[in-house]
Amino acid sequence: MHSHHSHSGTYVSHATDDLDSIVSKAQSMGFTHFCLTEHMPRLENKFLYPEEIEKNYSIKELDDNFKRYLDHAKRLQEKYNAEGGMKILIGFEVEGIDESHIEYSSKSIIEESPYVNMSVGSVHYVNQIPIDFSAKLWAQARDSTIDKTTRSLYKAYFDLQYKVVLKLKPQVIGHFDLIRLFEPTDEIDETTQKALKDINVESDWPDVWESIVRNIKFINDYGGLFELNSAAIRKGWSSPYPKKDMCDAILRYGNGKFCLSDDSHSIAQVGLNFHKAWEYAKDVLKLDYIYYLDLDENKNTVTRRELILELDKSTFWNQYK
Repeated sequence: MHSHHSHSGTYVSHATDDLDSIVSKAQSMGFTHFCLTEHMPRLENKFLYPEEIEKNYSIKELDDNFKRYLDHAKRLQEKYNAEGGMKILIGFEVEGIDESHIEYSSKSIIEESPYVNMSVGSVHYVNQIPIDFSAKLWAQARDSTIDKTTRSLYKAYFDLQYKVVLKLKPQVIGHFDLIRLFEPTDEIDETTQKALKDINVESDWPDVWESIVRNIKFINDYGGLFELNSAAIRKGWSSPYPKKDMCDAILRYGNGKFCLSDDSHSIAQVGLNFHKAWEYAKDVLKLDYIYYLDLDENKNTVTRRELILELDKSTFWNQYK
């Protein structure tokens, strides 16, 4: 079993539990591949989160933490990969805040860090305002867009996502439709006079849909994987990210290369709701394969796949019964 997205309290202030314990938990659960993907450092103090401000952090602490993380991850990788039971890949999560952060990811991490095997390409901000921290900030991000509508917020989100994938070509696309997390579904969309919960993005917001399809096609062309991220379930969704309409588009306009992620931020979240993500992949999306990242004999990152029918027989799933 494989997970492509994880965090620890050692290096991320909004996570808990130390990195060693989280990796140990993944091994004990039977993961065969586990990607370490702490957040890249943000570049300005105005992007610090409340829990970081409480610690009197500045961007220097974020940068120092990230450097320590890469060294720590390398030690863990050498230990676990030598043992042969679980393979660790070292990565990071992109902070797709703006072009400066995208450029930093490219020049200062991917090109200069010999340890990095992969990245998770994510967007957590629109117009430099967080969109997944609270409903209040999500609304502020919406109001910062050109016509202050949810439709324009979606468009801005997917256009920024395109900048991330165009420049970085991340191996994994993080929570593709994260922009939906704090969407107030009971509100009316001013552009269609429909309730947001009734919006069909493809037919009602064709400009947004065009951006989504463009992104999917480009990601497909370079071979990126779309994570089925089970964290959405612990945050109240009935499915992982992305929702079915987005998954259907990924299957229609791309090769449907999905991988699994728990986006864990604690020991308790390692593998959390993986069985539900699996049911979604198998029974709702009816996928034939699940893809995953691996290291070949030369320690190069490669993409492999497993048949759903075969992986469904894994003893890994017994712990969820």
